[in-house]
Amino acid sequence: MQTRRYLPEAIRGHGWHCICNPKKWKMSITIDLSGQVALITGGTRGIGHAIVDEMVRAGARVAFCGREAAQCAAVERELGQRTSLPDRVLGVAADLRKRQSLLALVDAVESRWGPLDTLICNAADFGTASTVADVNSDRYMEVLEANVVRNFFLCQHVLPGMARRRSGSVILMGSIVGFTTMPTNIPYSSSKAAIVNMARSLAAEYAETGVRVNCISVGLIKTDSSKSIWEDEDLARSYIAQRVPMQRIGQPREIATVCAFLCSPLASYVTAAVIPVDGGRMGVGQSAGTTEQVDEAKSE
Repeated sequence: MQTRRYLPEAIRGHGWHCICNPKKWKMSITIDLSGQVALITGGTRGIGHAIVDEMVRAGARVAFCGREAAQCAAVERELGQRTSLPDRVLGVAADLRKRQSLLALVDAVESRWGPLDTLICNAADFGTASTVADVNSDRYMEVLEANVVRNFFLCQHVLPGMARRRSGSVILMGSIVGFTTMPTNIPYSSSKAAIVNMARSLAAEYAETGVRVNCISVGLIKTDSSKSIWEDEDLARSYIAQRVPMQRIGQPREIATVCAFLCSPLASYVTAAVIPVDGGRMGVGQSAGTTEQVDEAKSE
């Protein structure tokens, strides 16, 4: 029987290939971001570094920021060597605690490469673990300022231009703790809950312009911020048995590939979405794994 190709008109030519026949199903997806200009905050390590790497691999011009100029230059060199195309990666040292520094960062990227097609707000302040009684009010405000207010003003600066061009994608980085509870770090968890609402609200305002705003709800990923869990073998085993249905820790690239998809024409009808990348925790619930695994973890 003849093989037929089923290809949605809206994404034809954008790297989606789906070959279907009664005997064999085959699908291959290649995300092509050639021609796009992207900015990622916090791109020198962890998830941010993986996002920058993935976007460069997909063909975008990618700018990122970090606290230290030396770190930015090292990552720019590292990732720049992976592409044969010149002028594809730009690292900029920026103090994200200052609003003017944020705006200057955007202006520097746009003056070099032109208007932004994609903004990914990845940088975050993880707060300080403490009981409710010990939460410092100034520290609480610092976390909210870093994770909510600065991201809002960055979006406020970028979104009107995207709307005028009737094209663009913004991704806000959330967390599963924005939906569950984190009694030992309420400033951080409440800031991530706010990010979910902000993403949906921005998406609602800009949907008619063709600009898309989405949120990724991040689970347990192997980065420095979760090192206290995965570095302790017994603790990691207990945590995963109870809370991660897929029974493993996620890798930064597993967040990055979702970002690349959301930035691409393949996601042209996706906005106001909150996508959990958490090994199934949000879908299955707080308790995960087999009964034996959970009982074993509780007994440790």
